[in-house]
This record gives sequence, structure tokens and C-alpha cells, in this order.
Amino acid sequence: MGRLIYGARGMHLEMQDRLLAHVQAVIITKLRRDEPFAFTWLEPASAGSGRRTIWIHQYLEIAFEYQGSRPVELDRGMVEDMLNRANSNAGLDIADHAHNPPTGSHVTPVA
Repeated sequence: MGRLIYGARGMHLEMQDRLLAHVQAVIITKLRRDEPFAFTWLEPASAGSGRRTIWIHQYLEIAFEYQGSRPVELDRGMVEDMLNRANSNAGLDIADHAHNPPTGSHVTPVA
């Protein structure tokens, strides 16, 4: 499991490395275009379930950490699908994405 670390509060979102690589490609593409967007995921039952949304913008501190050391090969169709979602009014919602981990993602403060 990799982590997307965001914001001044040092929160992180854990997800599979493959999904994280695709999320990273979308976030970097959108930020390079100066296009902020909403980013949503499902919380696991251990964190109370439900959905969480954050606003991704150029002033947000963000980092990507991978469990594996090898780069993930990106699926162009998946990146395009995710970019289309990010461009919508609803934003990028990985909760509904076919590649979302079945256990959901987990957000906790970084120690």
C-alpha cells in the first residue's frame, strides 16, 4: 500500500501502488494546468465508513509514497477516465472507480 500525503495537517490516504500511480498522474496533470478539483474516496469501516472529499489545488502540500520500488506502468485508458472524472463537476471519485481497493482507503494523521 502506498500513501498520498496532503495538507498542512499531514493527513495521508493509503491505497494500492497501482491506483496511487494513476492518481498521481491525474493530480500532476491537473496541477500543471492550474486546474483545481475535488478528490473523493470511501472510508473503511474501521474509520467509520462514509465518503471523504478534499479540494486539490496548487497550494496544497502533497507527496506520494510507494511501498514498492519499481515504477508502475500506467494504463492510458485508466488515466484518461480519471482525468475525465476530475474535469467533471463531481471531481475525481475513486470510490466508484473499478480499481479502488475492496477494503476502501484509509486516512490517518502522519506521525
